[in-house]
Amino acid sequence: MMMGLWIIRRVAVLAVLVSLAPGLQADPVWEVSKEGKRIWLGATVHFLRPADLPPPTAMQQAYKDADQLYLESNLAESATPAFSRRLTQMMMQPAGRTLKKDLSDPVWGQLQDYAAQANFPLATYQSFKPAMVAMAMTVHELGRQGFGRGVDEYYFTRASEQGKSMGFLESSDTLLSFMAQLNEESGDALIESSLEGIEHMDGMMEQAVNAWREGDLDGLYILLGADEMESEYPGIYRNLIIDRNRQWYPKIQQAMTEGTPSLVLVGALHLGGPDSLLVMFEDAGYKVEPFNAGTEQGNQ
Repeated sequence: MMMGLWIIRRVAVLAVLVSLAPGLQADPVWEVSKEGKRIWLGATVHFLRPADLPPPTAMQQAYKDADQLYLESNLAESATPAFSRRLTQMMMQPAGRTLKKDLSDPVWGQLQDYAAQANFPLATYQSFKPAMVAMAMTVHELGRQGFGRGVDEYYFTRASEQGKSMGFLESSDTLLSFMAQLNEESGDALIESSLEGIEHMDGMMEQAVNAWREGDLDGLYILLGADEMESEYPGIYRNLIIDRNRQWYPKIQQAMTEGTPSLVLVGALHLGGPDSLLVMFEDAGYKVEPFNAGTEQGNQ
């Protein structure tokens, strides 16, 4: 898998991990319906261990029942050499400038210490901006703990092999635009946030996977630090969560209007918290309820 794809799909882990709150015990799939039409919304975790797959039963059933699968983006497009080149160019330092110049001495020292302790190839990133390095560190640490492909890649691969129709909620240009906005954040803040997240990552990912399987999206929202992201990095929160949900909402509505049974899979942070897609549909008068694989629809 190309580094650009890994980095983009794991950006939410930059937030500090905190304790899990108790929540609803249900699978991470919801049925959204109105006037006889329905769609299934599933929460994904973008990084899982092989033992965490396959996904929960309700998600498997919703995928089976759906004639069309919607994902955040086209993973094949994001894995092309052209996309990787564009990402690299965007994340490169100007000529003659190095990563160290964007960081204070204390933060640079912390980064060097982490690289030595975790065998992180810091020398490879000397010509990159802090945002790229911060995310690469997170990906590196997840890999050290055995985490790899997540739910979206699992179903993208299955749908591709089975010839199931697929749609995508945003383009690779949108992903690159978000990445560019990360470059506007303080280098020290990005690196420190990533280091703090890594420090607390051990054991927390287990809780994150458990929360996802139980459908505890509000707990996962807290666990992945989205509430802290909203207060400490409001620009990133707005671009990552609010703006994208507002852009995706009419596309999901349109998919429902067309009447084709569809499963829409988005990152769990887009279905938890006060600005979630589920809240948007509820506020618009749609019926939103957990999808049970034992319901009539699930037995078709």
